Amino acid sequence: MSNPLRRNIADARLTYDGRHEPIRFGKEKTSTFNQRHKEVLNFYGLELAKGTVFVIDDRVNGRSNLGVFRSKQLRQGVILAAALPAVAVAIDGLGALGAVPKDLQTKALVNRLKRHNDRTSAQVMSEVLQITTENLEVGEEVVIEGAVTEGVRIKPGIEAGGNPTIPVGALFGKEHHCSRYGRGVGTEVSRLSMGSDVIEGTGKSVKGLHSSLTTLFITESGFKRHLPDTYVERWMAGVPFPEFNPRDTNVHEEARIIADAYGMKDFSEMTAYFLDRPRHHPAMDELNAIGVATPYDQDGDLFPAVVMGLEGLHFPDGRGLSSMIGEIGGSAEWAIGALPLVWRGGQGLGMLTSQSSLTRKDLSPQELWNERFHYTEEELILLQDARFEQKPFFTLQDIMEHPFAGGVSAFCAVSDNFFLPQLKGVKVDREKGLFTTNTLMINSLGNVEHWQLTFRCVEGVEATASRMRPPKSTLRGLEGEKVGEQVRAMADDPGKRFRLKYFFVNEYYPAIIHTAGQMVVLDKTVEALIAREALTEQDRDIVRAVVKVFPEWFTSSA
Repeated sequence: MSNPLRRNIADARLTYDGRHEPIRFGKEKTSTFNQRHKEVLNFYGLELAKGTVFVIDDRVNGRSNLGVFRSKQLRQGVILAAALPAVAVAIDGLGALGAVPKDLQTKALVNRLKRHNDRTSAQVMSEVLQITTENLEVGEEVVIEGAVTEGVRIKPGIEAGGNPTIPVGALFGKEHHCSRYGRGVGTEVSRLSMGSDVIEGTGKSVKGLHSSLTTLFITESGFKRHLPDTYVERWMAGVPFPEFNPRDTNVHEEARIIADAYGMKDFSEMTAYFLDRPRHHPAMDELNAIGVATPYDQDGDLFPAVVMGLEGLHFPDGRGLSSMIGEIGGSAEWAIGALPLVWRGGQGLGMLTSQSSLTRKDLSPQELWNERFHYTEEELILLQDARFEQKPFFTLQDIMEHPFAGGVSAFCAVSDNFFLPQLKGVKVDREKGLFTTNTLMINSLGNVEHWQLTFRCVEGVEATASRMRPPKSTLRGLEGEKVGEQVRAMADDPGKRFRLKYFFVNEYYPAIIHTAGQMVVLDKTVEALIAREALTEQDRDIVRAVVKVFPEWFTSSA
């Protein structure tokens, strides 16, 4: 028997009929945008053809100012750092699995395609950020450091970990600033922190399904604690609610706390979103029993937090997207979703859980739920190293130095978004050489805007596509000395040399130590990654070739 309180969001579709006020770019504004971002756009052979900003909320939270993001080049650069990777994936990776016969669609193939899309998005996102920061005027200079990322951890039986991504510790800025980072960068250069999930819903992107998107935030705030890349149980709402200790509450009590914060008379107005996983079924059952609807999806729990509690967003039964209550997903997704939610006036609470327990195949859904805090010794050490032993639950105030410091977040739809339907996936018009992107921007003031940008390919779609493909695409099928020859050819082209360095960092970060602007490659770690099939035999050849051809990138001990 179907449960009317438990529906797939692909079937019980959200609609948005709230404020969506268009402000169209005139010729002068379009020209100014192209001039301001000419280095980024020229790198890919693009120009802005037209643009519209739809204002969703222009109220100010009164707790922040934009800080360094008063620079239009920087804050619009964050939007481009979401939009252009989405274009790259849309033209070379979206729905790629559909081109493969069903009998050949193995788990290994799916993971290879997922890594390709992650690689493509990370490549273009890195390049946009680096080109933008390289070209900031004196007085507006910044160094951006990766602080939160997704894709690092091993997912037993699913992924080998070490996925291509923008790693923690990655730096973007002028070379002489980055080379002195942490040991003498002047106070005139602003230090910023970044969080990213280069594709939220990577599996959806390779299958051509809804709601895959690129995501990032950049903030003036530093981070007090490093959030380990593991599972986090989360409680989130579009309104502030009193902080509570999840060890002392049950699902019913947690629902009551959040409902009271909304001023809901009863649970018939409330929803709590979940990923459709066996570990969540006990909590969903409890919530359904008291009248809370539990919409779910097969993949993706970051973006629902971003738009949670948005006025005008509702399901067919009239309920809004209210909350998450006990939903368990990745820590990066929690952080990247929680920051814009808090900027909008909401609240996020998290608690580290045991990935090893939650990924066991021999436990029932109830046993999985009961075992979620039964940490292994290794997991407990991670928790203690992150200094959560005295307070295992946390809010952004426990993670960040100043959550309301100046900042911007951006989320660009790769495929049609089912949580905010106005965010259509990237539209590719090959005949006219046009790409149209839809990006949600939320800043630290609490402003919410939908940026719809249409880019024209100056030299045609294929020329732009080739400039966006990661360097590894040109090495496909090569091995040994052939790899070395291709890498040496890249050394003679400044653009290819630039792209190769960011590919190398994003691909091989689990085996790299950075020091004073150079790298040390850990050869034994490379071999371990190959052994667990996170990397391939070809990757060994690529690493050796790059170290040989570009010795200036590495220390003598590499």
